[in-house]
Order: sequence, then structure tokens, then C-alpha cells
Amino acid sequence: MTVTNGRQVTFGNSPLSSGQFQTDPRERETATPAPETLHSPITASDAGPGWTSRAAGWLRGFFALPSPLAERAPAVEQILDYARNAPWTARTDGPLRAAGVAFCWLVAVPAVVLLRTAEWPFTRPSRLLFTALTVKLLAELPPVEWFTDHIVKPGADWALWLFL
Repeated sequence: MTVTNGRQVTFGNSPLSSGQFQTDPRERETATPAPETLHSPITASDAGPGWTSRAAGWLRGFFALPSPLAERAPAVEQILDYARNAPWTARTDGPLRAAGVAFCWLVAVPAVVLLRTAEWPFTRPSRLLFTALTVKLLAELPPVEWFTDHIVKPGADWALWLFL
């Protein structure tokens, strides 16, 4: 610790605190004689990104997949609200918005409900065990066996033929 101008200061040159406010007017902030201004011309880099970088950013955002580990899936009501009100089109009515809402009702909502129902057994081991036992017991019933042999198996074969 050293003494400078009658004041005790530390080696870092910061004054020791007495726990009280300093009232010395010399230490108060004073206005600078000339305000700092920036008199440089605007350049292309100051105007923001060009249309190509904005378009690339939009495309990245449009095709970016959500992270299922970091984001919660939206509820069906939020999906419907997005179809009705989101700024994916400029108007809140008209044929484009109606097509988006129809797509939401006819494709998105049924797919989300089906996939979340299929996801449900896999979220807890007890649910998976219960579902597996229920499916096994139901498969032993004659109507379910007929349904599996005549509806499910041909449908699965057709889907495999179509997509593979």
C-alpha cells in the first residue's frame, strides 16, 4: 500500500473504500469540452447484409430442423394458430391462407396426432410393456388375426413395394 496525494491506494492504483460516498466535487464527472461524434460516410457494410445473405439466412431458417432435445413440440392448437395467423403469407384471408389452414387440418394435425400417439408407449418402460402385452393378447383373438392377415400385412407389403 502506498500514499499518493495524501490518499492511501492499493498496488492496483484503486483507492481504498471507507464505506462512505465521496463528496469531493473534483472527482465528479464533468462534461467533455466537445461531444464525440462520428463523421464518417456510410459504407456498404454499414447498410446491413445484402439481399443474397438475407435470402440465404431465410432459407437456412426455413429448412432448419428443430432440435427435439432442446425445444418442446408445439401443441396442436399452436400448430393451428400458426396456420391461421403466422406471417408465412401477408394476408390473413384469401386462397393461400385457406390452403394453408386446409393443409394443417387435413395433413399436419392427423400426422402429429398419429405420431405422438405412436410416441407415447416409448416414453416410459411401463407404457411400452403394457402396450406390448396388450398387442400380443389382442393378436391372439380371431378377429384381430383375420384383420392382421387380410388388411395389415397386404397394406405393409404394398407400402414396402411402393417406397422401396
